[in-house]
Amino acid sequence: MARSAGSSPLIAALLLLALLPSGAVAQDSKYLAWDAATRTVTFELIAGGEGAKSPFNFNGYIDGEANLVVPPGVSVVMNFIQKDGTPHSAELIADKAPMPNMGGEPAIPRAYTSKVVEGLPQEATDVMRFTAPDSGSYRIFCGVPGHGLSGMWIRFTVDPAAQEPRFETPRSG
Repeated sequence: MARSAGSSPLIAALLLLALLPSGAVAQDSKYLAWDAATRTVTFELIAGGEGAKSPFNFNGYIDGEANLVVPPGVSVVMNFIQKDGTPHSAELIADKAPMPNMGGEPAIPRAYTSKVVEGLPQEATDVMRFTAPDSGSYRIFCGVPGHGLSGMWIRFTVDPAAQEPRFETPRSG
C-alpha cells in the first residue's frame, strides 16, 4: 500500500499528542528556543504581558496555567522583560504550599532576577542563567510582596524523561 509523502508528519504529530499526559497540551514555542548542540534552552519570560486575566502574569498566564518543561542538566537562559507599570521580578521557588508572600532564596542557584523583592521598573530587562537540576517541580514566581499570592506564577518542571524543552499552555495545541 502506497503512503502519501505528506502523511508522515501528520502521523508523527498525532503520535506526539497521544503521548502527552492527560490534561497536557502541546507546546507553545513562541517564547522558547532550543539549541540541541549546546543543550541550551532560551526562554522569553514576560512579566505583565497583555491579554491576560490580570496584570499579575507571566507570558499572559496566571496561577500555574503554563509549564516550562526542560530536560535535566541543560543550560537555561531566561530573558526577563518587564512590560507592566507595576514593578515585577522573577525567582524560581519550590512548587509547594504554602506559597511565600515575597521572594527569598531561590530553589536553584542563580535562578532569579535582580531586585527580587523591590521589582524592576517597566521596560527593564534582566537575564537569569542557570543549570537545570536532575529533576524537580518549581514555580517561576514574582518575588514582589503579594504578587505571587495574587497569581503571578507559572510552573517550571525538570523532567528526566524530556528529550527537549516544551512550554505547555492551555492555549497551545
